[in-house]
Amino acid sequence: MEFQAELVSRFFGALGKSCAWVPWTPSLPNAPIGEWVEGPEGAFYMRVRDDLGVDGTSLAPGERAFLTWALSSSPGQGDAEPMARLRRCPARDLVAAAAGRACAEPIRQAAASVPLSAYPAHLVAIEWSTRVGGASEHRESADMVKKVTEAYVEVEAWRLSPHIPLAIASVARAALRHAWLSLGHAEMDVRGISALAAQLANALRSEAMIDARVAVSGVIRTPQDAAAGVAMLELARREAVRRNTEAVVFGDDPVRMALLWLDEPSRAAFLRSVSAISEEETKHWPEGWGEIAEAMVRSNLNISEAARSLYMHRNTLLARIEKLREISGLDVRRGTDAFALFAAGALLQGQSALD
Repeated sequence: MEFQAELVSRFFGALGKSCAWVPWTPSLPNAPIGEWVEGPEGAFYMRVRDDLGVDGTSLAPGERAFLTWALSSSPGQGDAEPMARLRRCPARDLVAAAAGRACAEPIRQAAASVPLSAYPAHLVAIEWSTRVGGASEHRESADMVKKVTEAYVEVEAWRLSPHIPLAIASVARAALRHAWLSLGHAEMDVRGISALAAQLANALRSEAMIDARVAVSGVIRTPQDAAAGVAMLELARREAVRRNTEAVVFGDDPVRMALLWLDEPSRAAFLRSVSAISEEETKHWPEGWGEIAEAMVRSNLNISEAARSLYMHRNTLLARIEKLREISGLDVRRGTDAFALFAAGALLQGQSALD
C-alpha cells in the first residue's frame, strides 16, 4: 500500500473507526489528492490517489480537517525524487557545488539522476503549474512540454518526473547555438540563451496552454562537472522564483546572484563600505539612486543612453547624479563608483535569501 493510503488507514485505526475505501470513478468530482467532496445522501469522500478514495462520513468535521492537513503536510511520492530533494538544499551547499567543491549527498544524487551524454552541455529545467487531475493529465502535460521544447532545440536526453511537474532536458551547447542562429539571431551569448529560454516559456504558454518556468544551467564541460551543473540549475531556478520571471540562465546577472550568496555580516560590511564617506544612511539617499547606478553600468557610463533607458531627460539625469554625488560621495560617472553603487542597490533589492 502506498504512503498516502497507509497514512489514511492508520488515522482511521487510531480513531477506532472503520476505513472504507471507495473507487474514485468518473462519477465523482475530479478533485485534487487530499480534498474532500460531498457525495450522495450527505456522504463525504476524500481522494487519496488517482483511482482511490476513502469514505469519511463517520469522521467529525475537525477530524476531516486534520486528516487533510496531515496528508498535505506529509512528504509525498515526489519528495523522494533526487530533483525534489535538491530543492531543499541550503544555498550554501549549492554555491559550494557550483564552485566545484565537495558537495552534499542530495546534490550528488541529483547529478546521478540526470542524463548527460554530450559535452559541453547545459541542463534545462522546465517546471509548470499543476492542474487538477491524475496521472494521465500529468503525462499529457509532460508530453506537451517535450513536444514543444523539441520543436525549438535538439534535446540529447530527458528526465521526466513521474510525480511532480518537472522535466530536465540535457542540451548540447552546439544545439543551443544552432537553435538561436536558426531563429535569425546573431552569435549566441548569455543574453541569447536567456532570450531563447524566454521564447520557450512563451511557446509553452501559447502552443500548449502551459504556464511554465524555464531555468538553464551554466556550461557543463566534463562528466566531473555534473554536480556543479545541477547546482547551477537549482540556483537559476531559485533566482527565477525570486525575480518572478519566466526564464533565468545561470550567470545572466552574476553580480546580483553573487551578492545574494553573501552571508549577513558580509552584506552589512559591503553596504557600510559603500556608504563609508556619506553622512546619510543609504535609506536617506535620493530616491531611485540604485536604478540610476544600474542604468549607468548597463549603458557603459553613457549618460544619454542611460537617460533614455530611464525615460528621463539628460539634464534631469545629470541633476540627479549630482545630487547623489553630494549625498553619497560617489559619482556614477566614474566606473568604480558606478559599479559600487550598482552592487549596493542590487544587494538592497534582494535582501531575501535564495533558500
